[in-house]
Amino acid sequence: MYFELLGTLRVQRDGERVDLGGPRQQRLLVMLLLSANKAVGADRLLEAMWDGEPPVTARRQLHNAVAALRRSFGTAKHLVVKDGPGYRITVDPHGVDAHRFTAMVASASAAAAAGRAAAAVELLEAALALWNGPALSGLDNPVFEIAAARFEENRLTATERLAALRLDGGEASALVPQLGELVSGHPLREESRKLLMLALHRCGRTADALNAYEQGRRMLRDELGVDPGASIRELYERILRDDRPKRRPEPAAGRSFLPYDSAHFTGRAEELRALSVSRSAGTSLSILAIDGMPGVGKTTLAVRLAHQLAHRFPEGHLYLDLHGHTAGREPLEPEAALERLLLDFGLAPDRIPRGCGQRAARWRAELAERRVLVVLDNALDARQVRPLLPGTGKAQVIVTSRRRLAGLDGVTARSLDVFGPPDAAALFTRIAGADRTAGRADAVAEVVALCGYLPLAVAIAACRFHNRPAWSLDDLVFRLRDRVTRLAELSLEDRSVASRLEVSYGRLPAGQRRLFRVLGATMRPGEDFDAADAARLVGRPVPEAERSLEALFDAHLLRQRAAGRYHFHDLVQEHARTKVDEPDLGDGLLTTFGRTTLASVGELERSIG
Repeated sequence: MYFELLGTLRVQRDGERVDLGGPRQQRLLVMLLLSANKAVGADRLLEAMWDGEPPVTARRQLHNAVAALRRSFGTAKHLVVKDGPGYRITVDPHGVDAHRFTAMVASASAAAAAGRAAAAVELLEAALALWNGPALSGLDNPVFEIAAARFEENRLTATERLAALRLDGGEASALVPQLGELVSGHPLREESRKLLMLALHRCGRTADALNAYEQGRRMLRDELGVDPGASIRELYERILRDDRPKRRPEPAAGRSFLPYDSAHFTGRAEELRALSVSRSAGTSLSILAIDGMPGVGKTTLAVRLAHQLAHRFPEGHLYLDLHGHTAGREPLEPEAALERLLLDFGLAPDRIPRGCGQRAARWRAELAERRVLVVLDNALDARQVRPLLPGTGKAQVIVTSRRRLAGLDGVTARSLDVFGPPDAAALFTRIAGADRTAGRADAVAEVVALCGYLPLAVAIAACRFHNRPAWSLDDLVFRLRDRVTRLAELSLEDRSVASRLEVSYGRLPAGQRRLFRVLGATMRPGEDFDAADAARLVGRPVPEAERSLEALFDAHLLRQRAAGRYHFHDLVQEHARTKVDEPDLGDGLLTTFGRTTLASVGELERSIG
C-alpha cells in the first residue's frame, strides 16, 4: 500500500485508491502514519479524532473506527494492530510519501557532503516532486496543523538546499524567477532572500540584488522591529564591494563530471561498436546523437560510451542534463546551459559574458583545439542543442534525446530500439538474481514480453521482484498480465514508465495529443495504420494527418514496420488509453466517430481482451 500525506490524504492499494470512509477514520490513519511503526496512545488518538472534548463513548467509537479502517484496507487489514493502550500501523517507510521525503532529503545531504552535487540535486528534485499540495490538506485539527507546519518548513528548507546546489552548479539565470516566487511567498525567510540576491548578482543584476536586500530589511524593521541577520548582511556587504561570491575556479584538465557507469549494463554491443568507430580516432570534431522512446536506455548507453572514449580526451569530460523531458522541470535554456558548461570547464563566473550569443562564442573559443568530451543528455530538440556545439577542434559531443535531431548538421545519429528477448531476459536476471530465476526461463520470457522488452520497464519489474522475496515469478506475471494496471505495476519510487511517457505526451501540441488519444483508444494492440486511417478518425485532410503521424514518430511515440505504416509500442498505447477522458480543449478536430470512439473505449477494451 502507498500512503500520501503531502497534499490531500490518499491511500492506494495495488494501484487503486482506497475509500477510507468518514473523517474519523482519516484522522485516525494520519495519526498512526505520523508515528509509523510506533504505538500511538489512545488518548492522543482521541485528541486528534475530536476537535473538542471527546464524548463519553469516544473509546468505543475509536474501536469502531479502527475496525472500519481495517476493513477499508482489505487484505492489508493486518497492518493496523493493537499495541498496549493504543494502536500501531506497520508500514514500509518508503510506502509513506512523508517518510520517503525525509529519507531522500537526508540522502541528498549525505551526497552533497561527499561532493556528489549532481546526485544531491536529483534526490532533492525527486523528494520535492512527492508533494501534491499543502501537507495534510483538509485536516484542520490543531494536532494536524502543527504537523503540517513542520512538513512545510522541511519542504521550504529542501527547496532552498536544492536552489543552493543548482546555483553553485551555474544555473543562476534559470533560478531567478523561481527564487523570486519563493521570496514573494515567504518574504521573511532570509535564506531564500540570500539565494535570490546571489542569483541576481551572478547574472550581473547587482542593483536588483541590492534592492532585494533593502526590501527585506524594510519589511523586517516595519513588521518585526528587527534588523537582518549577520549572514545576509555579510552577503550584502560583499556584493557592495563586488567581492563576488563564486566557486573556486579549477582547470578543466583531468576533471570528469561523467555519471557512474551502470553495473547492470546489458547488451548494446552493436550500438557501442558503431558509435565508437564513427569517432574517427578523435582527430576532429565529432557529434554523436542517440535518440529513442522513453525508457529505452539512451542515457545508459551514452554514459557507457563516454566512459569507453574518455581516455582519448585528457582535457576534460563534461556532462549536462538539459532537462528536455524531466517531470516538473522546464527544459534548460541554452543561455543557462552555456553558463553551466563554462563554469564546469573552469571559467570564473565574472569571466562569463551575458547573453546566449556571447556565451556560445566564448564556449567555442574555449574548446577550440581542445580534446574534451561533452555529454549533452536529455535534449528537447535541435534548437536547444545547436548553441552548445563547439565550432571546430578535437572535441567529442554525445547528445541524447527522445526526438530525432534531424535539424543538426554533421551528426552521426543512432536510434535505439527496445531490447531483443535475450538481452531483456539477461537484464532481468542480472537485477533479479540468478537464484530467483533459475529453471524459469519461460516465466522470465513472459515477464520481459509483458514489459514490451523496454529496458526501463524490465529493470523496474526486476527491482520490484528482487525486493519482494515472497513473490514468485508467477506472481509477477499475474500482476503484469492485466493491461489496465500494468503501467501502475511498472513503477518504483521516483521511476515509472508512465511518468516518462506523460512528459513526452505533455510536450506535444494539442492536435497531436488528440490524435495520440484517438489512435490509442481505437487501434488493437500491435495493429498498424496509415495516414488515411488517422485522417478518417479526426476528420482532417490526409496530408495534415500524415504530418502529425510523422511528428509522433519523430517523438518516438509511434513506430514503423514499413514506410507509411505506423503502430504503437504496447506500453505507449496503454498510456494513450489512460488519456481518453482528458477534456478536448481543441477546435473541434474530432469527428463524431472520433468522439464515439473515446466514449466507448471501455467497451472496446473488453472486446479485445
